[in-house]
Amino acid sequence: MDPRPLVGPYPVTPWMELGVGDTRIPTGQAVWDTARWDTAGDAWAGTEPTWLDVSCEVNTAVADAGRARIVERFRPGYADVTVTNTDGWADLAVPPQAPATLSVRPGRPIRWGVDTPTGRHVLFRGFIDDAVPIYQPYGTDVVQLGCIDAFGEVGRLRLDELGAPVGAGESADARIRRLLDAVAWPVIYRDIQPTSISLAGTTYGTGLTDLLGQAADSAAGSVFADTAGRIVYRARDWQTYAPDVPPDATIGNVGPGDVCPSVWELSFRRGDVAGRVRLGRTDGSGVVAVAPTPTLIALGPEPFERSDLLTADDADLAVMAERYVTTRGLDTMPRVESVTLDAASDPGDGRVVELMATARPEVPTRIRCRLQARDGRTVFDREMFVTGVAHDIGPTGRWTCTLTLDVAAPFAAAGGRWDTTGWDRSTWADVVAALADARRLLARMEGAPS
Repeated sequence: MDPRPLVGPYPVTPWMELGVGDTRIPTGQAVWDTARWDTAGDAWAGTEPTWLDVSCEVNTAVADAGRARIVERFRPGYADVTVTNTDGWADLAVPPQAPATLSVRPGRPIRWGVDTPTGRHVLFRGFIDDAVPIYQPYGTDVVQLGCIDAFGEVGRLRLDELGAPVGAGESADARIRRLLDAVAWPVIYRDIQPTSISLAGTTYGTGLTDLLGQAADSAAGSVFADTAGRIVYRARDWQTYAPDVPPDATIGNVGPGDVCPSVWELSFRRGDVAGRVRLGRTDGSGVVAVAPTPTLIALGPEPFERSDLLTADDADLAVMAERYVTTRGLDTMPRVESVTLDAASDPGDGRVVELMATARPEVPTRIRCRLQARDGRTVFDREMFVTGVAHDIGPTGRWTCTLTLDVAAPFAAAGGRWDTTGWDRSTWADVVAALADARRLLARMEGAPS
């Protein structure tokens, strides 16, 4: 990742920075290596680290974040970076040098991305998880860095099994705060959205990534890390959009303003369709939802099951089951599974590069995808959400980006419009459920029992 423009007619320059400060868990001041990072006696006691630019030392960088389907759990994001080490700046010093004074070591914050005419874009932020120096007698010495995002970092911790459940009746956002408090995750690195859906008690007993994901899944929400280094929770229907709002971009070969793709990938897997959905709790109880008759006739009662949820209310669980039936319905197939973009294919106006730099599964990003065959037939024309993103910047300056996609239509808002006399309501709840949801949220805000 030489800090020169990447391949393509549109100006885009990669960059990478290391954090000169330990922000994982507050432990007071830490004195950093005086030989490279600061002057003798200096100490760091802030929350956000001081970022040191190391763009000139980077050869390659790849990153991956997101999930495959729109209602699946986010996975921890990761990145692999290779840096040159010709002058020994990234050596792993041996004892008696203390690990806290190493130039490059596991636990140090890292972020990288690209600069374009619209500004600086972060493609990955997280922590170095492992460092592997490679010394070559007749080649360039390098260090390979394996990195994880904040969701992966907090997931390294495990909470011991309790003798009795705690937190029964608390909302999903309160549960997530409880879990983050238990491991002293800094409040400044949280973005937790309120919800009225309550959960059964938990006995902990597993890794924090699983506990956070279980709490989010039990409220039909999502938990993930963003490119600001925060743990983020979004409540049910956070991806809902007004149908008359245009998508963020169009990828295709039809109109003059379409973003040019490199590769499309479609899929139609029976396992991606749900004919019979059962959502169960850890105590064995649960609800069942069945797909419409055309799906059952075409593919049979293809099962989809979850048995680890903590949703307290059967009505909430029933809404969630219908959500799975809809988002995994027969009419979502075949699915435009992914598209790959190449910065070198940008026509010079930035339409390709700017989409590559800004498309994120946690925003969310909605894209119209369309393909016209040579004989003029329409192969597909659908609006999709970006559910995952993978970046690859190579040593020759080539940058590609693969977007994982899922159908957006199930999240189109039903009912009235926000700017007219009628309020919009959730796709996933009927009027009674929506009113009950609102009453519970108001009761929480007023401090009254729900």
